[in-house]
Formats: sequence, structure tokens, C-alpha cells
Amino acid sequence: MSKTLEMPTLYKRLYAIGLPPRFIQEKALPEWWDGSLENNPVAVLEAAGRIAKRLGLNMASVLDPDAPITFKQITSPRFKKMQKSSENRLIVAQGLATRVAEMVAHACIKPFQGIPEDASKISHAILSKNPCINLDAVLDYCWDIGLPVVHFSEFPKTTLKMDGMAAIINNRPVIVLSSNRKYSAYLLFIILHEIGHFAKGHVQDGVLIDEKITKEAQDFEEQEANEFAETILFGEQNKYTWGQMGDSIQLTRMVRQLANKDAVDASALVLNYALQRNEWKIGGGALKILEPVINASVKINSYLDKQLDWEMLDADSEEYLRLVTGV
Repeated sequence: MSKTLEMPTLYKRLYAIGLPPRFIQEKALPEWWDGSLENNPVAVLEAAGRIAKRLGLNMASVLDPDAPITFKQITSPRFKKMQKSSENRLIVAQGLATRVAEMVAHACIKPFQGIPEDASKISHAILSKNPCINLDAVLDYCWDIGLPVVHFSEFPKTTLKMDGMAAIINNRPVIVLSSNRKYSAYLLFIILHEIGHFAKGHVQDGVLIDEKITKEAQDFEEQEANEFAETILFGEQNKYTWGQMGDSIQLTRMVRQLANKDAVDASALVLNYALQRNEWKIGGGALKILEPVINASVKINSYLDKQLDWEMLDADSEEYLRLVTGV
């Protein structure tokens, strides 16, 4: 005789893989759920199915009270992680982000037109329609070629976070950003880095997780993706050699002049300066001057809101995707 699925046990099993009850209640249970239904076996079964679907869990593992719960299997996931991190600690982030990528890929109606292998071709395509390569220009470019970009960072508090993910779902690439950096220059670079992974063939199917994107990366593919991003932004690698700036105001003045001359985003130049000279106080001050209102993740998902065909999603998937992207 099969066991009945009970909510307290289900919470414990979900918690065992890093999904605490509060996260389940806030993000994964449908709107109609309330605690009084915990003793209703039919309602619990229905809720368990919704949880599995929303979070990308293996349905059979969720519905079997004796089985350990697992995420759906992904074709050879690849992890670009920090030396001290284990892949197991990134499984929750990968599973949740992959489910979001699946929904976004499904509801993106523009056919994918391919990504040039040459970074300069991408630069030229963006600059043919925009005065410089900034976050808006790159988002326009991505959606124009059928490459959706979504910002998703609604993970349980204890989950090991990631900067971004490059996924190929049903032959469509999707970029998922999870970095909670507020300034657009950071998120712009992550998007271009993930484009580099696609262009260089680092992702053939499934997903590639970037735990943290750093200029010191030893991994060859990470270096390639960084170089690709820098070439799109500035036209070439190592284009700028920075002298010491006295303060944030001097740096702001300098990058504004260069931005006008070279058709480059001023904030991206600030980030380049701060990385090169390890001058984060001066760089951070300049970013505050250039971008007094910081809403880069909101901007990314405002494109998502306009570009997706939401009717392609069933009601529960739409409810969940809107909840976790804030649109």
C-alpha cells in the first residue's frame, strides 16, 4: 500500500535539498494554498505537483514520500566555480535558474538568428543602431536576435549564488543573470561574458554556470569569454591604460570625455579603471555620480515583460515567473 503524501514530510524532504519551508510558501505554492489544506490529501498532491513544476524538480521524486527529492536532470551541466566551492552547493541555483530559463525560452517568440563568432561584428551591429554599447543597447541586440535575457535572484537565503548562466534550451540560448550588483556596468559585462560563452561554443546544450566572473580567472574558457566581452565593449582588449585619478569627480570627467570620443559607455570605463588599478573607492564614487538611480535588474526584466508572449505560458507558470522576476 502506497504512503499518503503529507505536507510536513514534504517540507522536510524539500529542506533536505536546500529549499526551506518559508521559500516554498513564498515562491512555490500556488495562490489558492493555505495552511488549512495540509490535511487534505488531494490538495497536498496538487500542491506538490505545482511545487515540482515551478521549481524544476523531478516530479516522480517529489510525489514519492520515500524518495529523495531531486532537480530534473540537465544534459551535462558545466560549472565555472571558485576553487573552494563544490558543484553540489550550486545545484539549487542551477536547478531554479534552469527552470526559469525553460519558461523564458518557451515564451520567446522571436526566432533565434545566431550569434557571430567575431566580437567586432557584434559591436558593429549594436553601434549601427545605438550611440554606444550600454545596457539598453545590448538588451535590444539580444532580444532582436532571439536571445532572451532574464534577471533571476530569488533563491533561498542559504543557497550559494552565481553571477550568471548561459543555457541552451530546445536549441534556444538564454542568459540568466543572478548577480545582485546594482550598477548597470556590472550586469552589462556579465551579459557580454555569457554571449562570449555562446559565441565560442562553450555551451552546446544544457547549461553553463558562472559562479563568479573575475578578471583573474585561470580557466581558459573564462578568459576567452572575458576577452570577448571586452572586445565587444571597447573594440579591442587592453585598450585603456589608466593613470592614477585623484578622486571620483576627476575619474567621472575623464570617462565622460572618453565615452564621447570612443562611443563607449562611461560606466563600463569606470569599471575598467577600477579593475585595472584596484581602485574601488574612486570607481564606486564615479558610478554613483554617473548612475544616481540604480535599477539595472529592473531594466533587464522590463525588456522581458515586453518581449515575452505571456500567453504561451500556462497560468501557474506565468504567475511564478512574474513573481520571481518582479514584472
